[in-house]
Formats: sequence, structure tokens, C-alpha cells
Amino acid sequence: MRRASLLKTLETTITRSAKHCLSFGVILFSVDRFKLVNSRFGHARADVVLRRVAQTAKAALGRRGKIGRWGGDEFLCILPNADIASSDKIAEELRQAIENIAIPIDSSIINITASFGVACYPHDGDQIKYLLVAADEALHQAKLTGRNRIVSANSLQHHVFKMGSVLETALREDRVMPAYQPIVDLRTGAIVAEEALARIITMDGQAIAAEEFIEVASHFQLTHKIDRTIVLSAFSRCANNLNATAPITHFINISGDLLRHPNVLKDLLDSAKIYHLENNGSLQANSLVIEVTERELLSNLETARRTLAPFLELGLRLALDDFGSGYSSLQYLADLPISFLKIDGSLVKRIDEPKVRAIIRGVQNIATELNLITLAECVENEKQAEILRAIGVRWGQGHHYGKAVLNEEEADIRREMSVNWAQGYYYQKSPQ
Repeated sequence: MRRASLLKTLETTITRSAKHCLSFGVILFSVDRFKLVNSRFGHARADVVLRRVAQTAKAALGRRGKIGRWGGDEFLCILPNADIASSDKIAEELRQAIENIAIPIDSSIINITASFGVACYPHDGDQIKYLLVAADEALHQAKLTGRNRIVSANSLQHHVFKMGSVLETALREDRVMPAYQPIVDLRTGAIVAEEALARIITMDGQAIAAEEFIEVASHFQLTHKIDRTIVLSAFSRCANNLNATAPITHFINISGDLLRHPNVLKDLLDSAKIYHLENNGSLQANSLVIEVTERELLSNLETARRTLAPFLELGLRLALDDFGSGYSSLQYLADLPISFLKIDGSLVKRIDEPKVRAIIRGVQNIATELNLITLAECVENEKQAEILRAIGVRWGQGHHYGKAVLNEEEADIRREMSVNWAQGYYYQKSPQ
């Protein structure tokens, strides 16, 4: 079965199960270290491996459920009428069957294993999206704890679901807003820019930082909604600072999720054009910078370039975030109109190490040749700043220069509006 057919089967199964008060299980599994198989033997032979895994799993499953390709090296099984115990038992049977596969390729014999995440309706989720997130979380944990094993969502803490509910409510009540962290010129110490960082405003006067909910947002495909909120706020702030004596640059992050929502992107582009025209080109004058991470560009460079082009034509510039982490491909610098290179904070934190300093020096040399501005993230102390200055890195950002700050007055207004929402204020109002 293909993904679309699996989704239809899921919809039918959950409707039937809800009607008759039945449980059912889902098993999400993926081939361990499949990228190594792909890189060593090539796509054609890797596809042979996937077909063999699918055949083996289907034979082991028999008539107890449906199985299909979910995407990449992942497969999904749907188990009607199965409870938690029976779902775990079936997953173990599949794991053992796959573990016993020996696939001859050329002169080699490949032994395959797989990692499994198991979730059960309604215990682990009463909607398809929650059930799939639970299975995905369990699969992720299976990989982290050694692969070739089964993890049941039932055994995991349900932080992801609680945070998902908090985030959905905050988005609905307009309690997601930016905090702004200063960025300084490392040579002069002057504030030259700021980055808009997402925060959830809680009803008890606190704020939840993005690192606590952004992964959950990705699981529930809510990242594009966060992006929209933060980008629109940054547009407004940029326009309002038009008459400042020393206008600064404004950095805003966008995700791969946003690139997959053309309607939201069109809405943001229309807003950018309006601010640009109403404020005599203020977006260009104040210099808005779009940050995109390498991992977001990795699988769809051409789409990203085409999607971002209209924003760049308005005068917005582009920053490559987290450079030095992950895959760090120089192709992005050759193929995209990058203006800023943000050096990943994990490198900055290790700047005392000679090898790491050499890497940062190499990044700076490339940036100098390409006329790019380098910006070091996570600068925590003056010693790090001194080393970065000596290397030639231009700008710095981190707690050494200031934490991200909320507009507390605006935050309180949003909290008050949220209370009014809960008390039915909006429904009580009627047009005059």
C-alpha cells in the first residue's frame, strides 16, 4: 500500500473503532542505517533491500493488519482490533523476521535490522495526527537507545502531547510572539542587529522559549504558523523603526515547513510588499534578513531558491544559519545569494580547541573571499569574543551581549485578550 491508501485505511479504522469503542494499533518502523546501504550499493540495490524488507514484514504480519511504505525507509502497519499488548507482540514478530533477512548483493551479504515505534488508539492518541506523532516519538526513541528494538508509546512520557496542546491553544489565542536578542559588532560592541525568537506567553506571566516547543511544533506541522506570526511581527517592527537614528538589521527564521505552504508564503509576501510601499522602501532600508538552516535546504535547494526569490527582490537578504553543523555544504554558498553566514553555536562553545578554531578560521576565510558577513552564535563570555575577533568574525550573538527580550506591555495585552477570549468577550461583542 502507498501512503495515501494507508491514510484512507487509518481514517476508516479510527471511525469504526470510535463507533464501536474498539482499540487498534499502529506500528511505524524504519530500516536501521539505511543511508549507509544507499551510499555503499547505490539506489537500485537499496530499493531491492526495501522491497525484501516489505515482503518479509508483510508475510510475518499475515492477515492481522495492513502494511505499506510510509516514506523513505519507513513502513507503517495498521492493526485493527489490536490492544497495546498484542501490538507490541506483532511488532516483535516483525523485528525478528527482518533481523533474520540475509540479502545477497554482488559479492556481499547484507544483514538488515529495523527499529520500531508502537502506538495504540485511543490510549496514545484519539486522532490520527496524535497517534502518528506517538508512533514517531517511540520510533525515534528506539533509534536513540540502540536500534533493532521496539519502543511503545505507552512507555514514554507524554510531554510532546501536552506541549502540542499548549502550542495549539497559544496560536489560537495569539499568545505566540517574538522576543528580540541583540547582535553586536565584535570590533566596536555596538548593536547592529537583532534576531526575532519565538516565545509562548503563558497565563501565569511566564514565557516558554522556542527550544522547548519547536520540535513539538514540527511533529504537529505547526511550524509554518509560528513562522507567519513571527515574520509579520518583524515586518511591523522593521517599519516602525524607520525613523530611528541608527536603524538596525532584523533577522527572522523561517522553516522548511513554511516553504511547503505556498498560501502562507503568498500572505507574507503581500504583507512585505505593503510595508515596503507604505514606508518608502523601509524593509530594504532597515534590512530584513531571512535565516534558513542547512537542513531545511538539504532536500530541496531549487524549491527554496525559487520560493525565496520574490522576497529577495524586495531587498530582503539571506542568512545561512547553523553553518558548521550537520552537512555544511559549500554548494549553498555557490548557488544561493547568501549575505550572512551564522557560525553554529556548538562550534563557538568549543572555540578553546585548536581544531575548532582552525575550522572557524576556514569558515571566515571563505566568507571573506565571498564578501559575506560572519555572525557567531552562542557567545557566552569575553574570552570567546576575543578569539572570534582575532579570527576576523564580524558579528556576535549570545548571552554575553544580552538575552532575548519581550515587549512585556504587549505580552500583558495578549494575556488579557486571552482571558477575554475564555470569558466569551469576543462572542458578546456585536457590530454596531
